[in-house]
Amino acid sequence: MKVDASKDTVKVAQTEGGVQITKAVVDAMKRHGKETYPEEGCGYLLGPDATPRRIDEFRPTRNVETEDGDIRFRVDPAETLKLTKELSGSGRELLGFFHSHPDHPARPSATDLDRGFSWYTYVIVAVEKGKPVDLRAWSLDESGGRRAFTEVEVELV
Repeated sequence: MKVDASKDTVKVAQTEGGVQITKAVVDAMKRHGKETYPEEGCGYLLGPDATPRRIDEFRPTRNVETEDGDIRFRVDPAETLKLTKELSGSGRELLGFFHSHPDHPARPSATDLDRGFSWYTYVIVAVEKGKPVDLRAWSLDESGGRRAFTEVEVELV
């Protein structure tokens, strides 16, 4: 589902198998994508260990990609481990990752596919000329012996 990230409001449809995201998180992701432009911004998506999947916290992090920060993102593995330990036993989980695509569509790249894991939700914000214009959520499907991203519905809560 395409979400017009340039607007203050987001029109979304509710569907089973989608992801719920709070407006505060959507706003924070859009802001981070704008602030990090023309580099890719990135961060962690957190929420309760529950169904439906509900992302209610965004933690921006530094893009540690050293060579191609304008077209790639990489989170610090040590920071991810620290966060995982922090969340352990709290009833909260690392549900996925956010990153922005400067001057490119909010669709996963070949690198995203290569580095992705099927349990996580991936939210991508397209940022054109410094302005967030599109937000989409994706999950990685590894069924049938192949890997492919599938777009998932976003429910703004």
